[in-house]
Amino acid sequence: MATLSGVGRVVPVGKRLSIQVLLSLPVLATGFFLPIVQYTGGMVAWLSVQFESPVVAVARWIFLNVAGIVLSSSCIALEHQPWGVYLSQPTAVALADQMETTADPVAVRRQLDATRERIAELEALLGPYSPELTPVLVTAAAEAVEYGVLDAALELYRWALHSTRINEGLASQKQLPLLRAMLELQRQRGDAALLAQRSDYFYRLLGRGGQPWDEQRLGASVAWLGVRAELLSDGPWRGREADAVFVIEHGTDLADAICEDVTWSETWCAPVTLQVIKLLYLLDYRVDPLVVDQFGVAQERFAAPYEDNLDQSPAERQLRSLERTSRSRGRGLLDRALAVAPDNVDLRVAMADWLWLNDRRQQALALYGALQREAGVDFSAPQPLPSIPQIGRDPRLAKEWADLRISGRVSSRGRFEDVEVTGVEVDDYSGFVRRQLRAIRCRPSLDANGEPREVAIDWTIRALR
Repeated sequence: MATLSGVGRVVPVGKRLSIQVLLSLPVLATGFFLPIVQYTGGMVAWLSVQFESPVVAVARWIFLNVAGIVLSSSCIALEHQPWGVYLSQPTAVALADQMETTADPVAVRRQLDATRERIAELEALLGPYSPELTPVLVTAAAEAVEYGVLDAALELYRWALHSTRINEGLASQKQLPLLRAMLELQRQRGDAALLAQRSDYFYRLLGRGGQPWDEQRLGASVAWLGVRAELLSDGPWRGREADAVFVIEHGTDLADAICEDVTWSETWCAPVTLQVIKLLYLLDYRVDPLVVDQFGVAQERFAAPYEDNLDQSPAERQLRSLERTSRSRGRGLLDRALAVAPDNVDLRVAMADWLWLNDRRQQALALYGALQREAGVDFSAPQPLPSIPQIGRDPRLAKEWADLRISGRVSSRGRFEDVEVTGVEVDDYSGFVRRQLRAIRCRPSLDANGEPREVAIDWTIRALR
């Protein structure tokens, strides 16, 4: 039988290879979560059986695998699903939207017919785009909304908007109330594409983030970034890569400019920064990072559409590049905003959340503890992360959704355990909710000394698909 000799014991080749394969299997499984441990474990296990006794090799193998399992929970940060993408807390506004109108359909139709006749008479008398007709159109549109006739309301608002543009000019800010009403109608109709278009037009009217700034323009920038983040949180980014790149880069550039401006940074650096942090959470979730497997080959952490190959579009490559620096960029944005407003509680909580999801748990706990002591922030209840900034989806834009109850525990490390799902539609959503909860991390409950602890939960949540 052929043998290989080394400094230590001589082991038959066949036996040595068999031991190597057996020792490699658990290491490969562990390495799925931690490629560095995977590669090191495989190499050390192989060298161990070359130059040491089998007992020492097995002991070394056990140590490496235990270390890999411990480290695997924190090897790649921010790959967790942000709270608010598929699961969130129910909102009172969305619940109110479920109420159906109790008005008599016949009476509603008669009232709308009378309104149409009055508009037709004024149109014939004054012309279709008379400035005197615009208030009548707006009143009629609000009436149609009240009766739940959304298509008719949207058409009347469009007419009023077109008339305003003709009479006041394309850049007139008199369009803004009409655009706000139309944005809300698009939400009620569940039309995300038109919501994006109207939001973009609204933003262009208010300068698209350009100078000279004022309160209205900067407020519009924050609102636009919020709408865009909400729309990007809905579904994969395949086919929307260029849009995602533009929004993230525009938000980052805007934050850079505002936070370095001595006039506006104190008031607006924090809200703009938090909107960009929201986008970075989504970026890291939607674009999975590259890792290196046991053979040194770049692989995806999970199966993802953004493989690092020559078939990528320029936008896909830009997304990959942005994702690679998202963690350091987010930390830098928060550091800069805190330098501008060191006592801003929202920024401090956002930094602690960012650190916790980056598996910088001791730093995060130190910040949570300081907030608890100095600012009186209550962290006694666990909270899915991120808590600040909050990522939210309007259920009216989702394909389907349901409110359910979950009960179980949140561990001291912020993981859901022993979860039970109950509710009217539990059969349709139970498996979906459990899968999402496995990918979500919480800020754990903290005691009076700022130490994490395990607690029971009984929550009402909203599942969106």
